Amino acid sequence: MTASETRRLRAELETRTLELAGAFRERHAPLTPQRMAAAIGFRWRAVPLDGRDGLLDPSSRTILTAAEQPAARQRFTLAHEVMHYLIEQDADLLSDLHEAYQGPALESALERLCNLGAAEMLLPRAAVARALKEAGPNPRLLWELAGRFGVSEPAAAVALAGALGLDALAAVFGGRPLVVYFAFGAGAPPRGSVVAPEHPIAAVRATEIAHRGPLELPGGARAAAGWARAHRGRVYLLATGVEAGGG
Repeated sequence: MTASETRRLRAELETRTLELAGAFRERHAPLTPQRMAAAIGFRWRAVPLDGRDGLLDPSSRTILTAAEQPAARQRFTLAHEVMHYLIEQDADLLSDLHEAYQGPALESALERLCNLGAAEMLLPRAAVARALKEAGPNPRLLWELAGRFGVSEPAAAVALAGALGLDALAAVFGGRPLVVYFAFGAGAPPRGSVVAPEHPIAAVRATEIAHRGPLELPGGARAAAGWARAHRGRVYLLATGVEAGGG
């Protein structure tokens, strides 16, 4: 399969996943945790999960979320688990997914689709597109959309990266030393990766001066256009034109 064919298939799978999530939202709104779980015949419980974010247990028809996580984060985790169930019940989508990916790539693709679907349930693509049209790829949208829609910043990151395209990245950095709190999209560095003190992202937090322009990302990928801003001790990044390191 050529690179262009792979991108076309990936875009098609994402479109179908968004349609699946949007239809679920329309049928079952308002999407409280109880309503989301009940819509697929499950119960929802928040319990300590020893480092895991969530778990779908088919044997007990229960979806568990980590009680130690904030409510908005639990809601996104729950939506993610619901998407796992919805995709598994869609024979055509699941078949095409297995045809397109194998092994670890299949698991990675499925997780991406579940994240995109969960974001679509809670933060519709149409609303994200309107915000991007008004503000451009401004990283302030990460915290503004999270607040406006009552979702977690990771949910907003997924929604924004998805709306910006297959070569886009959204990320949140924080802590001391500065680490990746959450990243989604092309060239996403692993959660918990330490940002070097001399990196431009670290300089954004130290000086509170925004960075706009080409950017080498933590992990080695490169963005043709990156916009990073400091806010309340964190750094928020939206990037487009992302290529793997050395690409």
